[in-house]
Amino acid sequence: MSFRGRLTLFFLLIVVLPMIAVAVLVTHVTSDSESGKADARLAQGLDTALTTYGDASRDAERAAQRFANDPALGATLRSGDPAQIQALARRLAAQTGIQSLVIRDPGGKVLASIGPADAVATFELGLTDASGDVGSMTASTTTASAYLTRVNDLTGRDGALQDEQGTIASTVSLQGAALPSSGDSADVDVEGDNLRAATANLPGPGNLRLSLLGPVKSGGFWSSSPVVVAALLVFFAIALVFVIMLLRVLGGQVRAMLDAARGIGEGDFSRKVPVLGDDEMAGLASEFNKMGDRLSAQMQELRRQQVEVDRSVRRIGEAFASGLDRQGLLKVVVETALGACTAEYGTIAVSGRDGAEAEAGEPSESMRDLAVAAEVDALEEDDIVSSRASGVHAIATPLRQMSEPPVNLGVMTVARRGEPFTPAEREVFLYLAGQVSSSIENIALHELVSEQAVTDELTGLSNNRGFHQLIEKEATRAERFDHVLSLIMLDIDDFKKINDTYGHLQGDKILRMVARVLQLESRGVDEPARYGGEEFVVALPETGLDGALDLAERVRSRIESEQVPRVGGGGTIRVTASVGAASIRGSVEGPEALIAAADAALYEAKRAGKNRVASAPERGAADHSEAAAGTE
Repeated sequence: MSFRGRLTLFFLLIVVLPMIAVAVLVTHVTSDSESGKADARLAQGLDTALTTYGDASRDAERAAQRFANDPALGATLRSGDPAQIQALARRLAAQTGIQSLVIRDPGGKVLASIGPADAVATFELGLTDASGDVGSMTASTTTASAYLTRVNDLTGRDGALQDEQGTIASTVSLQGAALPSSGDSADVDVEGDNLRAATANLPGPGNLRLSLLGPVKSGGFWSSSPVVVAALLVFFAIALVFVIMLLRVLGGQVRAMLDAARGIGEGDFSRKVPVLGDDEMAGLASEFNKMGDRLSAQMQELRRQQVEVDRSVRRIGEAFASGLDRQGLLKVVVETALGACTAEYGTIAVSGRDGAEAEAGEPSESMRDLAVAAEVDALEEDDIVSSRASGVHAIATPLRQMSEPPVNLGVMTVARRGEPFTPAEREVFLYLAGQVSSSIENIALHELVSEQAVTDELTGLSNNRGFHQLIEKEATRAERFDHVLSLIMLDIDDFKKINDTYGHLQGDKILRMVARVLQLESRGVDEPARYGGEEFVVALPETGLDGALDLAERVRSRIESEQVPRVGGGGTIRVTASVGAASIRGSVEGPEALIAAADAALYEAKRAGKNRVASAPERGAADHSEAAAGTE
C-alpha cells in the first residue's frame, strides 16, 4: 500500500470514525434538548391558558352580577312560573353575554337551565331581593370546546379538558391515550404521532385539568445510550488495532517527525521538523513547519481571546444573576460592548421615569468629553455617529423602542485611543444596542405586568393575590423568629344597600375613600389591601393585638367622619365600617388561622350592631408564655 493510501486510511480512522461517534452523541443530546424545549413551550402555553381561564371566570362573575341586578329577577323567581323564569333567564343571559346558566330555588331545585352542558369557568352567585334569599345561579360565558379553541388560537397547541369522570372536550382525538397527571409532562401516542403533553389544574369548581400537547422529536436517553456506548467501543477497538499496525509500518519515517512535533506540542514553536528528500513525507514536514508558524501566531490571538471569553462567561453569569434588573443588564451590556469592540471606555444611559445608566472602563478626561459629545450628536441626528478628537475615537447610537413611530429610550457610547472603529465593530455595536433596547422594553413590560397582577385597579391597593403573597411571607417570618403578626379585616356596613340606592359609581367612590383612609392611617411597613368586594385588610408586621386594635379604631372613626360627595352633586353620603382584629405570635398554623380569626372577629362586630371594632384572642400567646416559663 502506498503512503498516500496509508495516510488516507489513517485519516479515516482518526477523523471519520470520531465524527460518526460525535454525530451519534450530538443526535442523543439534541433529542434530550428537544424534550426540554417542548416542555418549556408547553409550560408557557399552560401559563397563557390559565390566564385565559381566569379571564373567563371573571367574565362569568361580572355577567352574573349584571344578571342578578335586574329588578325583575326577584319577583319572577318568587312567582314560581317555570315559563316566566325560563323566558327571563334567556333574555337576561342574552343581554349579559352568559352562554350557560342554571337557576335554582333556595332548596336547590332547578328552576331554569339554558345553554350547553359543557360550561367551564363557572361562577355561582346567591340571588336575593328585599325580602331575602330567592335562590342561586351558576353562570358561564364559555364552554369547554370554545375555551380549548381559544387556547389553541393563543398558543398553537392542541388541548384536552378532563374531570374526575374523564375527557370533557378535546381538539384532537386521544383514543385512550394516557395523559400525564397535574404538574407533570410526558410523551403520549396520539393517532400514531409521538407528542409531548403537560397537565395543570384549572382553578375553580369541578376539579378540571387542562392538558396541552405539542410535537417532540426526542426518543429518550435510555433508548439511545446503548447505541452510543456500542459505537464508541467498536470505534476504539478498530482504531487501536489499526494504529498499532500503522505505527509498525511507518515507525522509522515518523520517528524523526515525532521528536520535532513533541517539541511543538510542548509549546516550543521554534523547533522545526526535518525536511528530508522531496517525497510526500518531505512535503508533509514542510507544511508541518508552516503550520507551526501559523499556530505560533494564532496562539497569541487565542490567548487574547481566552481572556475575553473568561470575561464573557462572567458577564453571562452576571446577566443570569441580575435577572430582569435594569441596572444589572446595562452594566453587563456596556462591559460586553467594551470587549466586543476592543474599546477602553463605554457608557449607556436610559431616559424616562425608570431611567438608569452604567459605564465601564477608566477613561481620561478628553475621552469622557468626546463620549458626551458623541451622545449629544447621536440623539440630535437620531442615528449612529462617529467622533474623533486628539487621537480618541468614539461611536454612539440611540436606543430605539420598537414602536410606530420609534421612540428613543436612551443612548450607548464606546470610545478608545488609536485606530478608528472598523465596520465589523460598528455592526457588533449596533447589534448590542438593538438587543439592549429589546431587553429594556421586556423589563418594562414585565414590571408593568407584575405590578398589575397584584394591584387592585379601582383602589390602587394590593389585590387579594398580592395580599396572600405578603401574609404568607410575613407569617413564615413570624414563625421563624417567634415574632408577632397582626391583621385587621374591615367590611363596609350596608354596602349593598348603598349600591342599590345610589348606584355602583357611588359605591366605587366609597371604596376609593376607604382605601385612602387605610393608606393614610397605616405605617410604611403595613400593607393595606382590598380583600374582595367591600372587604379590606391590613397586615401589621411586628404589631401586637393592642396596636392592631388601636389602628382599627382610628380607621373606623375616620371612615365614620368622612363625607363622600354624591355622584352628580346634591349632597354627601356617610358610611360606617365594622372591623375585626386578630394576632399571632410564632404560630405554625400559618396565615389561614390569622385570616380566619380576623374574619370571625369582623362578623362578631357585625352581630354586635356594626360600626365597631371586635378582636379575637391572640393566637400562640399562651404557648409562648408556657415555653418561657419552662425555660426559667
